[in-house]
Amino acid sequence: MGKEENKWNWSIPRPPGHLKVGLILSNVAKAFGHKEIIYANRDLRRTYKDLNKRTNSLANYLLKKYGKGSFIASLTGMTIEGIEIYFASAKAGIVDIPLSYRLSSREIENILSHAKAKTLIYESRFENIVNNIKLNIDKIIIDEDKGGIGYENIVSSDDNEEPGIDINDDTPLTLGFTSGTTGMPKTYLRTHYENLLNHLQYAINFDMTYWDVTLTAVPPLTGFSWVCGSMITGATTVIMDFDPQKMLEAIQKYKVTIVYGVPTMYYMILNYPDFNRYDLSSLRAVASVGSPLPEFLLKDIWNKMTSNVYDHLGLQETGFVAVARPEMKRKKPSSVGAPTPLVEVKIVDNKGKEVPIGEVGEIIIKYPDGVGEYWINKEKSKESFKEGWFYTGDLGKFDKDGYLYVVGRKKDMIITGGYNVFAPEIEEIILSHPKVMDCAVVGIPHEKWGEMVIAVVKLKPGERSSEDEIISYCKERLAHYKVPKRVFFGNIPRTPSGKIMKFLLVKKYSEIIRRTR
Repeated sequence: MGKEENKWNWSIPRPPGHLKVGLILSNVAKAFGHKEIIYANRDLRRTYKDLNKRTNSLANYLLKKYGKGSFIASLTGMTIEGIEIYFASAKAGIVDIPLSYRLSSREIENILSHAKAKTLIYESRFENIVNNIKLNIDKIIIDEDKGGIGYENIVSSDDNEEPGIDINDDTPLTLGFTSGTTGMPKTYLRTHYENLLNHLQYAINFDMTYWDVTLTAVPPLTGFSWVCGSMITGATTVIMDFDPQKMLEAIQKYKVTIVYGVPTMYYMILNYPDFNRYDLSSLRAVASVGSPLPEFLLKDIWNKMTSNVYDHLGLQETGFVAVARPEMKRKKPSSVGAPTPLVEVKIVDNKGKEVPIGEVGEIIIKYPDGVGEYWINKEKSKESFKEGWFYTGDLGKFDKDGYLYVVGRKKDMIITGGYNVFAPEIEEIILSHPKVMDCAVVGIPHEKWGEMVIAVVKLKPGERSSEDEIISYCKERLAHYKVPKRVFFGNIPRTPSGKIMKFLLVKKYSEIIRRTR
């Protein structure tokens, strides 16, 4: 007998059913219907059961008015209505575009036109932005009945049964935008499959439970995933638009157990003048997102808020990359943890070759909970998606134990006089100065050094400093080639997720330096 070939040519049918984000709310309304979502800014509460009914009414309205597959846009803060719009889109098979209120009317108009959006649902506090949008589009106003269609009339209707339409794993759900820290943001479409896996990762990686009271004030697109992760476990969810005083009040009032925010939020909370007046004893942990958590800020959180800190690396397009749970963070404070179980991570050089442990290179990943391309942007897709890997643009390294460290963005690396300088290292030093509230370090083109290191510093209220003082502070703590050649004082432009928009600083201060030479 000849050797029989082993042929694997099985056709295995998929199980019936699909990953559908709308099921989260539908089933949570049955299992934990009495639990609440709370909008802290107004102490507005809704049980998950009531939230589901309102969401169904909105989904049925949108489905009948615009049809499955349509694009709609929402302009809200981190509010209950924003959550209702997200779940209504999920149940109706409609694509939601959660817009940032920091965008100009012109930018929003371009997005709406690009996506051929059918309607814009917005809060009345953003009416000035909306009134300047010169586009023929339906408008639904949320909290007032002046102009357009009244939101409350729609969500309080009796047509609140589940829409029950056919939705698959690959049905698009959200049109998102990157933070745009280095230029114009890139757009991406996320499906039900990608969003649901991402939501599950929040529940798992932050150890959420039924007994938790979770709180977040991050922008809606990221905030939605935190809320969904909380709901999956049956936790009570508190959401809000960020304000340091209101966040401290909310933690105390609702006995919050875990907070999710960006480093800037924690910095502002810890430096709030009346910080010590508030009872934060309910906190079991805080979680950080958006940018690496400086060690001085981490120590401040440990000393004044809680000894348990979760840190992680994640991207809007791809979801989670690595997570440091509290015990990991205490062991290796500057690490963002180990790669999550579902993600493959490599550190590579400029040619895509993997570098040895301890060496810095670009972080590239394979993942299950993110997109495979940028939407209608072949050029940007070609830059980032290569041979099955996503090139994050983040620079990092592994240690011998497999812990990941982020040292900056690839475009954050400044080459000055032939030396590689990582901006976040300098920023962390300057931020440790007792007079400094915020800081950004960038490289400005220079005929002698290639790039000149400069720092933009925002001082704490009432403080005074000088360029010489900041430079001297750096000289005591950094190698000479890392010390900023110039220091400017001013505001630091940030995206809604707290990331510094460095391209704006390069443009502004390049021109200032050019004029003063």
